[in-house]
Amino acid sequence: MTTAERDEILRALCDALPPARVVVEEGVLARLARDALHPARLPEAARTVRPLCVVCPQSTAEVAAVVRVANATRTPLIPMGGGSGLMGGAATVTPGIVLDLRGLQAIRIRPADRMAEVGAGVTIKALNEAAAPYRLMCGHDPWTVAVATVGGTIATNSLGYLGGKYGAMGDQVLGMEVVLPTGEVLVTRAVEKASTGPGLHRLFVGAEGCLGIITHATLRLFPLPQARRLQGWEFPDFDTGFAAIQALFDAGLQPALLDYGDDDPSPAGDPPAALMLGFEGPQRVTEAEAAEAAALCRQHRGRLLPQRRVETFWEHRHLIGDAYAEARASGKPWHERRPLLDFLHVALPPSAVPAYRRQCLQRLFERRLHVHQTGLWVYAGLFSVVYSGADVATLAAVHGELLELCHQAQGAMEYCHGVGLRLAPFMAREHGVGLEVLRRLKRSLDPLGILNPGKLGLNGTA
Repeated sequence: MTTAERDEILRALCDALPPARVVVEEGVLARLARDALHPARLPEAARTVRPLCVVCPQSTAEVAAVVRVANATRTPLIPMGGGSGLMGGAATVTPGIVLDLRGLQAIRIRPADRMAEVGAGVTIKALNEAAAPYRLMCGHDPWTVAVATVGGTIATNSLGYLGGKYGAMGDQVLGMEVVLPTGEVLVTRAVEKASTGPGLHRLFVGAEGCLGIITHATLRLFPLPQARRLQGWEFPDFDTGFAAIQALFDAGLQPALLDYGDDDPSPAGDPPAALMLGFEGPQRVTEAEAAEAAALCRQHRGRLLPQRRVETFWEHRHLIGDAYAEARASGKPWHERRPLLDFLHVALPPSAVPAYRRQCLQRLFERRLHVHQTGLWVYAGLFSVVYSGADVATLAAVHGELLELCHQAQGAMEYCHGVGLRLAPFMAREHGVGLEVLRRLKRSLDPLGILNPGKLGLNGTA
């Protein structure tokens, strides 16, 4: 891009927005060029670059005006929320305009409908604070609750601690307002159920801003629970606890919180595994569900953990996200202070989990990598493994191998954080001919390919 072309784009943006909200300060550009993805975890062919500028709209009309400028000048446009994504979904890989959506701060609570009309830049924490006086809450509880935004969590279909009862973020959405790549504004009807053709708002859930830019959403709200009962159980090994979890679901129980895992498994054998359970809702229902879960865990050799340990887990569940929010707000480096970890969050048929876990451990131990944890989150089939090593190339190679094993087991390669840049190279194997279907949608809605290029593997051809 020539200097003259750059200046022309900046002038057009300053005509569309107050000039003070078109930012070219180097520190801001550097900070918003990437999200929380560690640079070492980027695919080999992907590298972040400095944006042309950052723009800060405060309304849907201003977002639409920016999109029209980007469309007219064929300038890439990268939507940015809280920047807490771990897959590079908000990273800049082609110089363009970063669209900082945090200025979209409208909140309207509709208590009679148990709904909230919310701007894309509102954090989940702020939404809960606005809903609490009405004895309502958002059903999404991510670890980054203080920084994750409504738009960003919808765009990745994020999953939170309470997903077992309330679902993923996409399940909270009843309707939305979306700016299309042409600058047109799509508004869908916010109702519990409609039988009027495909649900258009679902098209943008998990699409990471590649098909349109979410500016507002109407979300379900839920009554604050009358009661919450937390339990912690220790099992002799992973497989024993997994059998207990399967028994919970076989009995028809659906814990609001399910966090299960072991620490530092080794070739010498499996360590004990800890299960954190939470039930919430009407008091009598909650008490009954908790009692039934306790009986099943005891039947499967579970040992009750001290209650304080469980409460500490619950109270501290957001600490890492809070630290990230503080670091990002202050401009302090975050990636450099993180150890070089890699991880998988895969979705499997529950019956495939034990064998897949053993395969993962075998591959990781063969490469002499340190396995920090294996575990489950929310459901019996949502499996995670965290590992580390000094050799970036080895980490990348084993990551691909473990994803291939997941696909062979009929699993999906991510259940929480989206695809972004990190998993884009594997989208063809994930979707098969479905990737070309997604690419046709992309070309139809965004023929110039300006929205969030490089993400989800949508800018290529079959």
